[in-house]
Amino acid sequence: MADANPSARAKGRERRRLRTEERLALGLCSQCGRNPAAPDRRRCEPCLEKRRKADREKYAAGKAAGLKYGGRCPNKKRRSARAASKRRKDSRRAANLCTRCGQRPPVEGSATCEPCRVSRREANREIYAVRRSAGLCVRCGAPATDGGSRCAPCSVLEADYVDSHRKNKTSRQRYWSRRSADRCTDCGEPSQGAARCDFCARRSYERSDHFRGWPVYPPSFTVVLLESDEPLATFDDEMEVAAYLAFEKLDRDKVEVIVDRSPIQSMTAAWE
Repeated sequence: MADANPSARAKGRERRRLRTEERLALGLCSQCGRNPAAPDRRRCEPCLEKRRKADREKYAAGKAAGLKYGGRCPNKKRRSARAASKRRKDSRRAANLCTRCGQRPPVEGSATCEPCRVSRREANREIYAVRRSAGLCVRCGAPATDGGSRCAPCSVLEADYVDSHRKNKTSRQRYWSRRSADRCTDCGEPSQGAARCDFCARRSYERSDHFRGWPVYPPSFTVVLLESDEPLATFDDEMEVAAYLAFEKLDRDKVEVIVDRSPIQSMTAAWE
């Protein structure tokens, strides 16, 4: 049913706004106007506790009904959660405490303490192992591509954002720490003194060109001057060779064109 007198509602809102401003100017609670407002808040502590109690009851009723976030707006709840998390981290960082637990000083050069770093690494390893065994991307959980550890979008993002020097340094440190502990340099399992365990060594061999066969790469054409045996230029196509000879005005009898083909292509050329 439409409001019969919208101007009356507007006047009521204006009266409440002016009343709130007057109470806040006097340092009183904007709700009851009797008690002083709590520090950095607009309401007094009894009104805040009353509001918190009502919110808890409403949230519990929504959760019991199976509503997400207790029936609250998901976007608002996420924004408020992010804001609260930022305030908590900033206060802990200012107090020189771990931003995760708030109980111990952080490691030098980091924002978290060593126990929290260890627990987070263990949790990340567990997530990695579960997603890797299921053939999912270890970053987002989407299906991985070509038997790899990441999906196509995450592979592109990693190539753009990961520092290659830092990644290589980390890989070298991991390699030598596992090598000195007689563990597989790929998976970290015991390797009985070898660089890889039996499973990783077999997997590496089956991925090699020796196991799969020689690769078939495109042929290349190198123009060599017969007088000095000096290579002049290399091309990927015979048409480019002909254009180069015509442009440089080279006689075909004074040069030699050496064709470099992959061995497997040379052996299978007669079958085509």
